[in-house]
Amino acid sequence: MPETVIISGGSKGLGRAMVEYWLEDGWNVATCARDVSPLRDLEQKHEGRLMVEEVDAASIESVRSFCAKVLGRWNDVSILINNASVLGPRVTLDEYFPEEFEEVMRVNTLGYFNFIHEIVPHMRSRRSGVIIDLSSGAGVTGKAKWGAYAASKFAVEGLTQVLKDEVFDDKIRVHAIDPGAMRTQMRAAAYPSEDPMTLPTPQQIARVVFDIAVVYEPTMTRLKAKDYL
Repeated sequence: MPETVIISGGSKGLGRAMVEYWLEDGWNVATCARDVSPLRDLEQKHEGRLMVEEVDAASIESVRSFCAKVLGRWNDVSILINNASVLGPRVTLDEYFPEEFEEVMRVNTLGYFNFIHEIVPHMRSRRSGVIIDLSSGAGVTGKAKWGAYAASKFAVEGLTQVLKDEVFDDKIRVHAIDPGAMRTQMRAAAYPSEDPMTLPTPQQIARVVFDIAVVYEPTMTRLKAKDYL
């Protein structure tokens, strides 16, 4: 039976590219998003190997239900990729609406924790697994008007380091991957004057994430996709 990967935020951009890449390699893929309508074409094309469901990553109940369905269907998860993220407004901190700040933190950080919380016990029991948290350079160096997005990615970097230390003895490999600049709608929203044709495609970065998870098995916690292109 094919192995199974969970990819959160799989409806567009890098998430969609990763879903397609893993499917093409023969894996069972479970993916989710708040709006999964863009994935219906793939669901029909890969019937039986692609599970698609609307999930609010910031809700533990929603994530728990989804993960239970995945394990109930395929009885195993080899890889978890935390990818679901939102950019939030590009304004100064004093201009940020508190509700918007909280929403970015909930999706980008609490969402990662929720999937980790539900899948790590399974990986502990199988004594193996790979967890990849998609991060950002904004989570290493804070810059003006990156607000909640930067704060959330700083938190993701810390979350990843804590998790790696906790599951090392369980043979679970954990990485934070900085995908870098790429040709996505989120990047275009952040840098509207940038020429997207100068950037790698989500498909190129998806291959890098796959190779890190499946082929190379590196030991470093934090990795930059550009080092593998």
